[in-house]
This record gives sequence, C-alpha cells and structure tokens, in this order.
Amino acid sequence: MFADELAGNPAKKRADEARARRLRAKREKQAKQRRHEEEKKKASASTIASYATQNATSISESKDAKAVFDQAQENRNAALNITSGGDEKSAAAIAESLAAPELKSAAEKAAEQRKQRAEQRVATRAAVTIQSIIRSKQTAKIVRREQRAIFDKRIGDLVALSNILKSKSNQEYVAPQATVTTMVAQFLFFAVPTLRDSALASDMILLGDDLSRWAQLVKYLLLPGVCGNNNIDLDPILPWMESLAGSRRFEKILTLCVKNIAFDHGKANRTKNSCCAIANSFMRAILRLDGNTYTGGGRDRVYKRSCSLLLPASATDSKNCDLFLSLRATLFFGPSLNSSPIPVDADRLHFSADRRERAGTLVKLVLDLISSLETSGAEQMAICRLSSRFLVEILTVPLFSLKVISSSYDCLVREGRHGPSPLLVLYIRRFLSCNGDNLLDGGMETVLYNPDVSLNECNATPVLCLLGTLVQLGRASSALNGKSPSEIQYKPAAEYYNFLALLINAAPLGTFSSRMSAVEWVYNGSSSTPIVLSSAVIDQVSAIISASTVRGLFNCAIDNDALGTKTTLGNKTSKDKKHEQDLEELGSTSAANVAAKEAMTDRTNSIWRSGWAKKLQSLISGSGSSGIAKPTKIPSLSNGAGKLLNTSSISRQLANGKGPVDRTVTNAVMASEESNKTASELNHSAPRQDYSITLFFALCRVYCSILSRWGGYGKHDLVNRPLPEKQDKDHASATTEKCVTALLNVLCFSTSLLETAWAVVQSNPRVVSDLYAVIDVRKRGEAIRTLSSDPLYNRSVHTLGEAEGNVGAVILYIFTACLCHTLIVTDDVEIHDMEKPLPKHQLRRLILLQKKLLYRACCLDDVHEGTSKSQSVTSNSFGVALIAISANAMSDLYSRSSRRLLCSPKLWIEEDLLEKDMKRCKTHQDFISLLSVPICRICPFLVSYKCRLKLFERIVTTNRTEIQGSNELRNLRPGIMCTVNRSRVLEDGLAHLNKLGRDLRQRIVVSYLSEVGARETGVDVGGLFKEFWTDLSALAFNPDYALFKVAEGSPNMSMYPNPLSKLAHGQDHVVLFEFLGRILGKALYEGITIQPQFAHLFLSFLRGDHSYLHLLTDLSTIDTTLYNNLMFLKTYEGDVNDLCLNFTVSTDDFGVRGSEAEVPLVEDGVNVAVTNENKRSYIYLMAKYHCSDRIKEQSSAFTRGLWDVIDRSWLRLFNEPELQVLISGASDGRIDVADMKSHARYTGGYTMLDRNIVRFWSVVNKMSPKHQADLLRFVTSCERPPPLGFSSMNPPFTVQRIGIMRDGEKLPSASTCFNTLKLPTYSSEKVLRERLIYAIESGAGFELT
Repeated sequence: MFADELAGNPAKKRADEARARRLRAKREKQAKQRRHEEEKKKASASTIASYATQNATSISESKDAKAVFDQAQENRNAALNITSGGDEKSAAAIAESLAAPELKSAAEKAAEQRKQRAEQRVATRAAVTIQSIIRSKQTAKIVRREQRAIFDKRIGDLVALSNILKSKSNQEYVAPQATVTTMVAQFLFFAVPTLRDSALASDMILLGDDLSRWAQLVKYLLLPGVCGNNNIDLDPILPWMESLAGSRRFEKILTLCVKNIAFDHGKANRTKNSCCAIANSFMRAILRLDGNTYTGGGRDRVYKRSCSLLLPASATDSKNCDLFLSLRATLFFGPSLNSSPIPVDADRLHFSADRRERAGTLVKLVLDLISSLETSGAEQMAICRLSSRFLVEILTVPLFSLKVISSSYDCLVREGRHGPSPLLVLYIRRFLSCNGDNLLDGGMETVLYNPDVSLNECNATPVLCLLGTLVQLGRASSALNGKSPSEIQYKPAAEYYNFLALLINAAPLGTFSSRMSAVEWVYNGSSSTPIVLSSAVIDQVSAIISASTVRGLFNCAIDNDALGTKTTLGNKTSKDKKHEQDLEELGSTSAANVAAKEAMTDRTNSIWRSGWAKKLQSLISGSGSSGIAKPTKIPSLSNGAGKLLNTSSISRQLANGKGPVDRTVTNAVMASEESNKTASELNHSAPRQDYSITLFFALCRVYCSILSRWGGYGKHDLVNRPLPEKQDKDHASATTEKCVTALLNVLCFSTSLLETAWAVVQSNPRVVSDLYAVIDVRKRGEAIRTLSSDPLYNRSVHTLGEAEGNVGAVILYIFTACLCHTLIVTDDVEIHDMEKPLPKHQLRRLILLQKKLLYRACCLDDVHEGTSKSQSVTSNSFGVALIAISANAMSDLYSRSSRRLLCSPKLWIEEDLLEKDMKRCKTHQDFISLLSVPICRICPFLVSYKCRLKLFERIVTTNRTEIQGSNELRNLRPGIMCTVNRSRVLEDGLAHLNKLGRDLRQRIVVSYLSEVGARETGVDVGGLFKEFWTDLSALAFNPDYALFKVAEGSPNMSMYPNPLSKLAHGQDHVVLFEFLGRILGKALYEGITIQPQFAHLFLSFLRGDHSYLHLLTDLSTIDTTLYNNLMFLKTYEGDVNDLCLNFTVSTDDFGVRGSEAEVPLVEDGVNVAVTNENKRSYIYLMAKYHCSDRIKEQSSAFTRGLWDVIDRSWLRLFNEPELQVLISGASDGRIDVADMKSHARYTGGYTMLDRNIVRFWSVVNKMSPKHQADLLRFVTSCERPPPLGFSSMNPPFTVQRIGIMRDGEKLPSASTCFNTLKLPTYSSEKVLRERLIYAIESGAGFELT
C-alpha cells in the first residue's frame, strides 16, 4: 500500500482530477448565476431611478394629483416587472453578457457591490419622494377645495348681511378687522398657491371662480372699511402695517389689483370688467384720488407704503405691484401677454376696446397718482424721477396713442393746475432735469434704452416710438399744435419742439426715408442684422412734416409786425449804396469782360498792403497798438434793425473777413442806421401781446434737424478734415429724400419763413451773437463741421423754452436751404427786376456773411490755433450740412451773377488766398495738390480770378514741361511731326491729330505746305504750331460748317452745338465733335487764345457740372422767342387749357417735317394736356429739351475730346464767363495797348525812348481794333492777348531793331516762335504805318521774312 502510494496510483490520480474538474465547473456555474442576478438588480435599479425622475418632472408640470398618482403606480409596476425578470428580452441580454468568460478581482467585485447599493438607495429615496409629493398634492387639493367651500359660505353670508343692512338702513356693512384679515388670508391660501403651480405665477392673474371671489372680497370686505367715513379702527388694512406678515399680505393684495387690471388670459365678460373696476376703486381709495379722504391715524402710513410699492422712483426698486412694469407689459404685449408689440397690420389695426380700457385705467391711475404726490408735498426730485420713468418706460411704447383710450391721457395735453403749460411739457421738463447731463453728449439713445424689449421683438427703437407718441400727443393739444394762434402757448410750445429736435437728431436714419422699407441695423459684436422699421410708427412721426402742420405752426410762430421784417429787409445802409454804385459803374459790361478786367487787376500792389497804411488803418479804426477794435456805440436794435454801420474800419473788416472785431461791433454791423424812427413807423399793426420768438427758434431747430439729416448735405464732409474716429453707422442720408422736397415746398411757398429768417439773422441780438461766434475763429474753439443743431440743456437751464445752443447757425441753415430751393424756380428777371425772393442789397449782405463762413470752414478750422482742439472731435451732420448748403447757395448766386451781375467781382473775393501756397509749389504735383484743398473744391470763387488763372497756367505749364521739355531747360523733345497744306488745314489736322487722343499733350511740330504744295521755309519752335492751331480752330468752329450754331440774338455771336449736326455730317458728327473738343483742349494746354465765343449753357457742359436748375435762363441765351413764349405761359393768369397745348414739342429739321415731327416730353405726351397745375413741369421739360436733350450727344462727344487733353478738375476752378476768358480772352477782343507797351521788351539796339519805338506805339494806338488784332496775330500767331494780360505772355512781346539804308529795303517781319516783331528803322511814322499794315494784311507765310 505504502509502496503503491510512493509509486503513485494512476487511477486514483485520474479520479481526483475528475472530481476537481467537477467542483471547478460547479463553482463557475454558481459564479455565472450570481453575476446574472447582479445584472438583473442593476438594471432594475436604473429603471426605477429613471422612472422616478420622469414622475418628478410630470408631477411638477401636472395639475391633477390623481393622474400623477396613477401614472406613478404604472411606472412602479413596470419597474417591478423588469426587476423580477418578467422582461424576456432583458433576461436574454443578461445571459448573453454572462456567456463571456470574465474573471474579476475581489476589489473590483466589492466596488461594484458598493455602487449597486448606492444606486439602490437613490432609487428608494426617489420612490419615497414621489409618494410624498403625490400625497401632499392630493391633501393640498382637498384642503383648498374645503377652504373654497368655507370661503364661499362665509362670503355669501357677508353679502346677504350687507344687502339686508343696506336695504334696511342704507348703510354699508363694515366687517370686523379680524374677519377681514382671516378671510383675506384664507383667500390668499387657496388662490396664491394655485397660481404658483401654474404658468401665470409671475403675473398673479386670477382665473375662473377665484376672480369672482376676489371681486366679492374687495367689494364687501376691503372697500367698506377704506372708502367709508367710519371709525378708523374699522379700517382692515391698518393692523397689517404692524407686522411683516401683514405687510407682505398688503403687497400681495396690491399685486393682485394691478395684475388683474392689466392682464387677462380669458375672454372679456361682465365679471372681469366689474373686477377691474372694483380693484381700480380700491387702489384709488387708498391713494387718496378722486377726492377720497383716506387720512388720519395710521392711514398716512398705508398711503406712503402704497405709493412706494406702486410707483417706485427707480426700476431697480420695483416689486411685482409696480404700475410702470405692468402697464408697460400690457401696452407691449396686450392683456393676454401673447400679442406682438407692433402687429404686422398695425396701420390698419384697431385695438380692442377691452385692451384700450385696461391700459387707459392704469395710465390714468399713474398720472393722477403722480399729480397727487405733487400736491401732497412729496419730494420734488422724487416726482421728477417718476415723471421721467413715465416718459422713458410708458411713452416709449410703440403706438401708445392707439393702445390707450384718449380720455385717460387727456390731462397730458390740456392746460392744468400747473399753469398754462400742458402736463406733457411739464413731464418733458422733469425728464430733462433728471437726464440733462446725459444728453449733453447726444446720449438720448442711452437714456431711453430699455433692455426688456429688443429691436428683434419690437421693430421700432425707443427714440422713434417716443417721437411718434409725442407728435401725436402734440397734435391733440391746442396749446401746441398751432391750429389756433389765439390758443398757442409760445414758451411751453418752444420747450416741446426743442425736445422734439433732440429726438429727431437721435432717430434712426430710416425715419424719413423715401424707401419702401426703412431698415435699422442691429449690431451684435462682429455681425449685424437688418430690422425693417415699423411703417405705422413712422407714419405717426411723419405727421410733423405734413403740409397742414408745418403751415399752421409757422403761421403761429411768425409775426412779421412784431419782428419788423419788412423794415429790416427794406433798409439800405451806406455800405449797400456803395455796392450799388460799384455795380452801376460796371454798367452793361458783360460778365466775361468783367472777368477779363479782373484777371488783369493786380490787387497785391494796393497801398493798403503797405506797413504805414496798415498802421494808419488801425489808428483810424481805433484799434491802437493792441490790434483789438474798441467797442463801438451801438444804436438801438429795436429801431430799424438790419443796417450796416457807416464805419470805415467795420466795413473793411466786414468785406474782407479779417481783423479783430468786437462783439459789440458785430451787433452794430447788423443794427440800423436810422435809429430815430419810432415804433409806430416800423410796425404797421400791433403785434400779439403774448408773442415770443422762442417758438420760432424751436420750430427752426426741428425742421433744420430734418433738412440737415435727410436733405442730402449732412453725410459727406466736403472739407475732408482727418478725423480720429469713425461712426459705426450713417447719421445722415447721401441724397435728398422726397419728404424733404415736400417740406421745402411748404416752407418756401406756403409760409414767409425765407424773409422772416433773414430779417431775424440781421436783427435779433442772440442770433447775431451766435453767428459772430460761427464766423470768427477766435470766438469759438470748435470747427464749424462740429456744430450741432441740438439745444443744450443743463440743470440750471431747463424751463420756459430757453434752450442753449447755437440758434444763429440753425436760423442761417434753414434760411439758406429755403433760399436754394426757391432759386430753383426763380429766373433772373424775378431776381433783378422784381427783387424776388429778396432785394438785391440783401443778397449782397448774404454773400458777405456766407463768404466769411466758408472762409473759416475751408481755411481756418482745424488749422488756426483757436480750433486746434477740435481735431479730436467728430464731425456733426449739421455742421457738415451747413458748410455744404452754404457752398451750394453761394455757387448758385455766383453762377447767376456770371450771367447778370449781382455785385462787383471784388465782393466775392477773400484776399491773398492761395498766393503763399503757390509760391511754395515747384512741380506739377505740387500745383495739382492745390486743387484738392477745400477752398478750391468747395468755393473757388473766394479766390481772385487772377490767382486761379495763375494756378491753371502753372498746372498746364509744369505738365507741358514734363511731357514736352522746354527750350529754357534745353531738353525739348522731338515731338510729333505734322505736315499741313494751307488749303487743307482742317482735313489734314483731322487726319493727323484726332487719333492721338491723350497724346495730344505731346509737342506737335508743324511743317507748312503752301497752297501750291511747296514746303515753306519756316522752322517750328512753337510759332508755326500756334498759327496752325489758330487757323484750325477758326475753321472748325465756323458756323457754316454746321457743327456749331450761333445763338439767336447773341451780341457776341456765342455758339452752341448744332442740334441738326447729324443731318449734315451723318454718324461722323460725333467724331468731329470729339476732334473739336481736342482742338480746344490743346489750345488751352498750349496757352493759345482762340476766337470762338460759346453760349453759357455749353460752357457749363465743358466744366462737367451742368446744372439742370437754370435751364429756363439758359434758354434765354439761345432762343429768345421760345423763352418769351414760355415766360408768357408761366405768368398767364387765365385757364391754360384754352391754349390747347400738350406735352410734345414740334421739330422742324431744315423745313422737312416727317413722322417724328412731334417729340413727346413725357410718356404718351400727345394725350397729356397742359393745365394750370402742370404748366411749370411743361415749361421745365421744354427748356430741358432745347438746352440739354437735343445737344446732349454732341456735348458729350465734345467734352470727351476736351477732357482727353485738359482734366475736368482743372476747369472747375472757373465759372462760365471766366472759362470763356480763359479760352478766348476778353469777349470784345480789344487789346490794351498800354498793358502791351508796359510789358514789351526791346532788342537789337532799340530802347523804350528810341524815336522809332515812340513812332511804333503811336501807330499802334491809332490802329483800328481789327488791325491791332492782326498785328498781334502777325507777331504771336494769336489775335487775342493772354487772359492774364501781356505780363503773362511767354516769351514776352519783343520789338527787334532791323537796320536799313532805305525805306523800301525790308518789310516788318516776325518770329512767332519767340513773339518777336522785327521792325526796320523807317524814316517816318507815315512810312512805318504803311509798311506795317501792308505786312500784316499780306497773309503770306514766310515769303516776307
């Protein structure tokens, strides 16, 4: 045995191994079973937890406890089924997971078990919570049901008792305080918890039977103790003030009153309306409104507590019962809180009567409460804050006047106990006292910002909504709307309209846009979203610019008798008479001749430029060594305002815009010279006793803001000063909106604003002072471009409509805008013969004033040390628009003066402009840069014509030198050869030169062939080319060539493109006009004066800015017959229908009338009759057709050719007559022999005192103008002198001595390249005359040299 054991028994070993395998398999099976059970438990626990969460969520959202309990039971059974393995799919999944061999350590198994136990505990707690909630809900529902039944029984008994007592003794039953407290607490117990579990918890809106219970509670328990004159001890509210619980109870009562007036989620019925009325009566009672005497004892405490809860001074202190928040919510979203702030069809929508009634109840309650606080002696600052909250939070609601019944806000627009001012103006005043400091920097949008409603929800900004509301409220107030002059309150109305001006400047740019949809961009960081502004709100705002409103307001605001308008405009000072005398001295001289004379006037040598003269001038003006003018005694402004003082120093400073001028001097400038006139002589009728000009100022602010932002002048800064920052969005439109044009029509043609405003500019001391600060750089440290039209309010100035700010600039802007608009329909006859729209001496005064303003804006602002700090200030749309409109008005007047003189040329000029700048320039780019300076871009007419001619000459000369070279620099380039036959000048010129285009700036070298084809001996160093170009221009512009036509009745044979050129030359006429444009451009480029005189309208085309506003006047220069006919039609007082006209024009081409004989001026014009209403349009279209449409193709071709050689920016320095002088010199063609003699040079032995030279000038003086021109052509190849006179001729006019033995040896000859006359030494003056005339009349080429 022992041996067997030692040797080992294989059979036993095998048996042991088999038993071990069985045991191991059994243990593995048991482990698999345990894992399977654990997986089942885990799945059960997770399922129970998820169902518990679902049940908790459903319980919080469910209103029926029994349904919640049933659902929880079903979920629990489902979870138990899963736990017990009833789910076959889950069991199969678990078995599958157990099939995988998985051996875990003991630590992992212990952790897994702990996790399972924790999950089990969570599931158990969730189940307990579910059961607890369900039980509490069921219990609370049962208890509230029981309490409602008890409350109904009690309230029924009280109602019956009250009815019995009232029927027996006609007295109200007042319940004991304990009873009221108990029943109120009971009601709050079963009503408020229900609200907390509903979606209306935040609004505390009662529904169903609870609403009727609430009405009975207030009516039979609260109101009798509050409204009756009973013992104060019976007041049910007084005990509540003694405890915190009572105070909270009172707050809940007020919240229920406010919320259930403001909101309603059901259909309107009698019970709900009754409840609103009862709640309103209760609040008005405890707030001491409607004459209720809720005073004495602890009621003062209740009153103060009610006021603080219902009307907190700040939105941050508000409670649920805040009247402002509830009123704002119901106005925005309606009683049901599901309406849009601005419905899509708001312009056609009529809001429901119930909605308007509810909102009106709260509005009246708020307004009455604020008024009662004022009478009760509340703190004034608190009242101001409440009024400001009403304006910021309530009146910024869109369509306020449509959402509220008018009777509720009637107290806002009528005169109240506060005086003649409407309550609305008082609220505005209080708002400004609270927020005036924040408005100084244009912070209206910040002050009115309300984050509770975004622009995405309400498509109208708060500023726009407030503006629309105030406009509608103002229209409802007889003290503000201007419908009756006897009812208007001037100073309150001025405050109101000054505030509207602030809002208009802060309103979105789409407010008065003519587009179909006005868009405002909402910026969200780096992105932006377009929002289409509400058309309904915009329509409310647009009422301010309706014709009837504007007409009525200005008729009330303007009293010309009180302002002395007629006297101011009619007075003439000695300065005015001097200007008229200067104009009379010019006589009938044409504008072109005046310009030519001005070009040769040397202003730099005036004796007043010398040092001793300046000193004498300062002594005469009383300035002394300090250089500051002494104050001048001012005549009374009330007697004949508007005159210029007859003081030489003041007149000189006024004309030149220079020198120190004291404020008193400026006032004297605008004062009357005839101070001895009495008031009876100045006024034709007695003015209104209560009249105040402050309303006129305020209205000018309002409409000036509209004109400057939407008139097309306020967007682009013409001065182009460098700015430190850029605005995020546009503040002004780039084009004139249609509403602005309509507004200007009313202002100009339905009111006397134009005359009144200009009279006020001259006579009102405040306006004069403000304008002086604008034009004098030392009196105002900010640039004109930074001016604002806003009235500047502060805490010390916020009453009686006295708003600070530069009202003078505002009056000047609106006057200038009206003047520009009126000049559109005013022809030259009306200006000069009828003195419309203003007398001519007043237009001269305007020129002087606007000259100073533009000079400062273009030359001094941001440059002068007095305005250096303004470089860090952003331009304002009003300041930018003021510069632009002033430049526009001055350009218009300057253009009219170019046709028929309004004043002497020196009146426009500001001395010394550009002189120093030109001296610093050396190269072409330096001179070109001067064209971009503001004075040249905006108002070149302030620069003397001579200086502008010099600038043009320097630009052309330096550019020509760069391209062609010069003899002086010895770098003359070869140039382009051109051989010309004298018998084919035009044909050869067209063939060789028209194809060059811009290369015409290069040097052209001309070689002449005689008429017989022989090459002439002359060498072109410039003279031959000038001769060729003079001959070429004479042929090309000959009217017989049918390209140009002489204007009818023109004294100087002025020409314009022939409308029938196409019939004469076919399609080639466009090419010919381009070539003619290049001919003119090359002549200007080479400094060659040529013969053609052009019509005024064609010269406008050449400048590149042809104005369509003066077409009727332009027509008078080319067709006087048609012009007279149209003027007859314009002034025809009968029925135009009798003339049988239609909107067509008849054409007569060389007497051939075809199918196109009648050209329609409008679509289907043959069927559109001319009437009294549309005759102005007919006149304009007729003038446009003849002055523009018929010659548009020819003019466009001509300017293309011209601008190939001469940049259009170079030509914009000049007006039309000045451009004509640049082209051909003085229009009369006369040569100034004295000027020619003074600038002549002598060579070869001649001197100025030589007898032959004396004879020569004697002969020239006695020559006819034609022979003088022929002489000049003989010597220089040009028969007209340079525009700047002989001083600018290069090379200068030279006479060279040629010695001869006998008179017959030689004839006078010339070297045209060097402008040299080779004059032989003849024996007598007679011989010299005969030989000289023979030489210049021979017409030969170089045969005589």
